[in-house]
Amino acid sequence: MTWAIELSQYDLRYEPRHTIKAQAMADFLVEVVGDPTEEAGIRWRLHVDGASNQTSGGAGIILESPAGVIYEQSIKFKFPISNNQAEYEALLGGLILAREVGATRLEVCSDSQVVTSQVNGSYQARDSLMQKYLKKVKELAKQFKEVAIQHVPRERNTRANLLSKLASTKPGVSNRSLIQGMIKEPAVTLHLTKIGPSWMDPITDFLENGKLPKDEKEAKALRREAARYAIIQGQLFKKGLSQPLLKCLHPDQTDYVLKEVHKGCCGHHIGGKALAKKLIRAGYYWPSMMVDSKEFVRKCVKYQENANFNRAPATELSLLTSSRPFAQWGVDLLGPFPVGPGQVKYPIVAIDYYTKWIEAEPLASISSANCRKFMWRQVITRFGIPEVVISDNGTQFTDKKFMEFLAGLGIKQKFS
Repeated sequence: MTWAIELSQYDLRYEPRHTIKAQAMADFLVEVVGDPTEEAGIRWRLHVDGASNQTSGGAGIILESPAGVIYEQSIKFKFPISNNQAEYEALLGGLILAREVGATRLEVCSDSQVVTSQVNGSYQARDSLMQKYLKKVKELAKQFKEVAIQHVPRERNTRANLLSKLASTKPGVSNRSLIQGMIKEPAVTLHLTKIGPSWMDPITDFLENGKLPKDEKEAKALRREAARYAIIQGQLFKKGLSQPLLKCLHPDQTDYVLKEVHKGCCGHHIGGKALAKKLIRAGYYWPSMMVDSKEFVRKCVKYQENANFNRAPATELSLLTSSRPFAQWGVDLLGPFPVGPGQVKYPIVAIDYYTKWIEAEPLASISSANCRKFMWRQVITRFGIPEVVISDNGTQFTDKKFMEFLAGLGIKQKFS
């Protein structure tokens, strides 16, 4: 009626509407669509990067809204941190910043292939600390409508990388437009519980509390042994001259590690010594790992059925070698053979034990005199006086004159 009165001066006639379909559709769209500030399909872009050094680390975060507004944040970590841990801390800081500014759809870019692959599910988080970080990231991602994490090259993440490097070295107080923060404790900590008494307890007590046994000899040995170990975030590690830090395992944890390395997804049923060396390359250590590896391999049925055993003799071979050439000769008589020219039918042979050189001469008859002539003419005058002559117990070699002949030249005689 109000519109009819207002329009009557223009000779216009008002007619009421007979259908409400179009109005119902318009009212439906107004009520259902909601806040049009963030359009569907438009994501906020988040760039994160982490850096670490020996004492601390830092994180760089860049958050860009669909309208082009950029938020930059630099975080410094006041605690020792690893590279992968710094990447996770940067990702958590970026998600918290996006939640605070009201973003609902995120596209996260990181140059860490390990972190992005673990979050996307293509890599498996085997470390306990990384598993806790991954769990917290997934819990925080559930607070958004959509979170897409992708791996980008370092060239496309240079600004976040620069912010993380600056935060890990010193804060940039001159940049007033940069959001700067400092974290004194990690977002995720790994709490270790003692399973029971083990070989690590005396070393851990000495490194943490300076506790020593009452015996002076045991205390001195413990000091010398503890110098090879270090405690990092409550975990005992073994130091080495030419190897990285090795994680020390409790006796209750060794069986699982042996099983995974020997016949796990990357195991191929190797021997005991090779298994112990592979455990060291994997980053684990305990004092009896060599003995435990051999014992574990002995119990593996598949290894015992398909192993390539060495066909070695039951006893070690005794090597009959000489210390130098022509120092030790072996002498023997052979025959009789068919009679040759000069009625010869008994060959006498001398062999050097070092070079395997052979000297031989045919004899018509076997006598001590013929043996002395052969040794003088074929061995001594040509190769020098030997140290030892080895022969059997034949009468010609045990003859008194032959033995006196060798003894006069200072030659030792042995019988085989």
